[in-house]
Amino acid sequence: MIVKRTTLVLIGILFLGCYGLKNPKKPKNLISKDDMVNILIDIRLISATTGNNKRTLDKEVTDKEAYILNKYNIDSLQFALSNEYYAYRVDDYDDIYTRVKDSLEALKIYYKDLETKEINTKKKQDSLRELVKKDRLMLNKKLDSVKIAMQKDTLGLKMKLDSIRTAHQSIRREIENDSLLEVEFMEQVKKEGLIPPVSDNVGQD
Repeated sequence: MIVKRTTLVLIGILFLGCYGLKNPKKPKNLISKDDMVNILIDIRLISATTGNNKRTLDKEVTDKEAYILNKYNIDSLQFALSNEYYAYRVDDYDDIYTRVKDSLEALKIYYKDLETKEINTKKKQDSLRELVKKDRLMLNKKLDSVKIAMQKDTLGLKMKLDSIRTAHQSIRREIENDSLLEVEFMEQVKKEGLIPPVSDNVGQD
């Protein structure tokens, strides 16, 4: 792993530096400070993964060192020589690691804020879902009440219509009976000759 190699290189450099080893020459393919910052950030992020993130990373990236080297189009020797070069220049190395530290801290704050926003959003969605659920329940209760009221009104209206229909049939039967009695009466009168025949001379002098 690059992290372990970097640590060993630093220890070796410090150990040899105590014996007056000359500063290393600037490599021809020296990695820029900006790229060194990004590489070290990626190394820290990969080495810090845990839990589900680590399992996902292990599944997607089998060789993490090769992944970083390929990402920045460098090789392990180039990284080691560049790291050695910067390590002998304390100001440069301090600047690199300060930027790495600041970037990691900024990422930590960013993802913490993002996590907080997601939690708050989820809470709002849960509250809204609960409110909709309550409103739907109240609406269903009101609809049930309306249905019951409509059923009662329908039953009352049916009873009134039945009553009117019964009264109408009763009146109709009475009218029919009266008409039948009148016809029977007239036939009886005619039969018994109670109505005198009308004379042809009626109205003549």
